[in-house]
Parts: sequence; C-alpha cells; structure tokens
Amino acid sequence: MDKERNYYKNTFHHLYNRGANKALIFYERENYLYFLRRMKHYRAKFSINILAYCLMPNHFHLFVEQTTDEFSISMFISSLLNSYVKSVNKKYVRSGTLFESKTKSKQIDEEAYVKWVIKYILENPVQAGLAESISDWEFSNAKDLLSLRDGTLTDINYVKSFFQSKEIMIEFLTDKKVKTSYEF
Repeated sequence: MDKERNYYKNTFHHLYNRGANKALIFYERENYLYFLRRMKHYRAKFSINILAYCLMPNHFHLFVEQTTDEFSISMFISSLLNSYVKSVNKKYVRSGTLFESKTKSKQIDEEAYVKWVIKYILENPVQAGLAESISDWEFSNAKDLLSLRDGTLTDINYVKSFFQSKEIMIEFLTDKKVKTSYEF
C-alpha cells in the first residue's frame, strides 16, 4: 500500500530517488544540465519552490516547498522524471525504467529542521567522496548559496531567511565539524 503524501500549500518535502539496481541515472554532463533545465521548467509550471538540490551520478535529492493548492509536488516530480526518462531512453536507445521505484518523499514539518535537510543534501557529494567540499560539486545549489555562482533555480533569499544572517548560513553549510542529525 502506498504511503499517503501530504502535498499541501506551504509544506516542505525532501524528495529522492535512485537508479534501478543503483545504476547511473546521469551518464554525462549534458544529462545533469538537461535535468536542471527540466527542473526549472516544471518548477515554474507547477509553482514549486526549490530550496536545495543535489544531482549525483546514480541518485538525486530535491528539497521543495509546495506553494499552492492548485498544483502538487506529485505533478511536478512526475512530469520532471517522465520527461527525463523519455529523453534518456531516446538518446541512449534504451527502454524501460531508469529509476528504482516511486520517488520517496519525507515531509519536513518543523521549520528548524529545514537547515539540516539542506546541509544533508548539499553534503552528499562530500560524503560519497566525489568532492572535497560542498562548493566543489557543480550539480547542486551549494555554489549559489555560498555566492560563488548566480544560479536562478533556487530562491536563495528564501533559504537565507531560515538563518539569522547570510554569514551564519555560509558558516553552517560549510562547517565540516557540524554533522547533520538528519536521518531517513
């Protein structure tokens, strides 16, 4: 039985999925960029606010807020993944599923927990040994939050509002001694 998903206006959700059999879902740089372009398109279409994202070779993490009752996160993620899978299947002359299962969703009810989810998502490449620091990974919004890139996919000012200041946010996100307490 499917778990009920509480996609309502002003709710936060950590979405994640990985490749079938833990296989790659991004084969080359252009795949990541295409996925990001599709995220931007469907974010606007379904009025979803993206707070954090990290695309890894065989999985992804998105932290999103539903901003309206008219459109749901399920419409956003379904459209995004269907579009991406069709593109990958066509480009690589393959068929069938790319993802392991239905996208997982964890609702974040406490506002104080938001910053921990963001840190957890951005630390994925570091934890996997793919980057030395969160700012080294190209396919997350870490560089945007750290003012190293002018990305437009996430609402940086909104993310900053969960911290006392921009400096405190940067210190929190980059401090390797501060371990995330976030767990699945």
